[in-house]
Amino acid sequence: MSTELSIHDQIVAYQQLLLQHQTARREHQSALIEGVEYLYNEIQDILVEDKNAFETAEENYHHEFNVLKRIFNSSASDYHSKFVLPYKELYHQRKDLNKKVSELLNDVKQQSQAIESRTHWNGSICVVYNPITGQIEWRKYWHGGVHGVFNPCTGLIEWKERYHSGVYGVFNPRLNEIEWKTQHNGGVHGVYNPSLGIVEWKTAFRRGVGGVYNPSTGKIEWKTEFNGGVVGYYDHQSQTVQWIKKWHHGIALIVWDPVIQTYLTTSSCGWYDNED
Repeated sequence: MSTELSIHDQIVAYQQLLLQHQTARREHQSALIEGVEYLYNEIQDILVEDKNAFETAEENYHHEFNVLKRIFNSSASDYHSKFVLPYKELYHQRKDLNKKVSELLNDVKQQSQAIESRTHWNGSICVVYNPITGQIEWRKYWHGGVHGVFNPCTGLIEWKERYHSGVYGVFNPRLNEIEWKTQHNGGVHGVYNPSLGIVEWKTAFRRGVGGVYNPSTGKIEWKTEFNGGVVGYYDHQSQTVQWIKKWHHGIALIVWDPVIQTYLTTSSCGWYDNED
């Protein structure tokens, strides 16, 4: 039972890494990958030993006590409690820890990517980056729209939801306020145009709407998607706007902008059902 001593250390290591993941800024998540991977691989190796030890102990138990002895002989229960149960508990404890570390590793790797998008069936999804804390917040809304905007004047994220409608908000730095628009049974999207100093809007009936400011042209590029979501981002390397779309899903996107050295977020939030 030598590995029994290591399970406590591994649990403590996992808790420390989880806390770092939850409190670290998104742009620093990649620094955690090596530590989480090391712990994951270590648990994987010992988990095989735990499983073999548990299976061997169980085989010895069944060999030592047949079915009748297990029912009528109290020593069989004592033997199982002393020589089988500890291996079983250790194996399942390590197996549960392995699952948690695996999920943590996937989360850390996902947040370390320069681009991350998520979808939500038959509804909307939104992601907002808080530049003060470096944290992000995801929200979903079924059969309607949801959108959030970080307000630098208050340091808070403001949210709005609309049933059977698209909703979108954009912070206008000239007015120092968030502008909001909704579209029943459709999509709506807004983008601040620094060349004009205004927020430009586009709505569409039964369609998702996406918009991206293209610094090369000084104009907003728009795209719509029938009964689906569409989002875009400006790719500095190719100097073009790249688009992501998905039928009957809301889409949220967060992307690292290497020029301004921060994350930009966008969403396709709307409702496209044709029964209304």
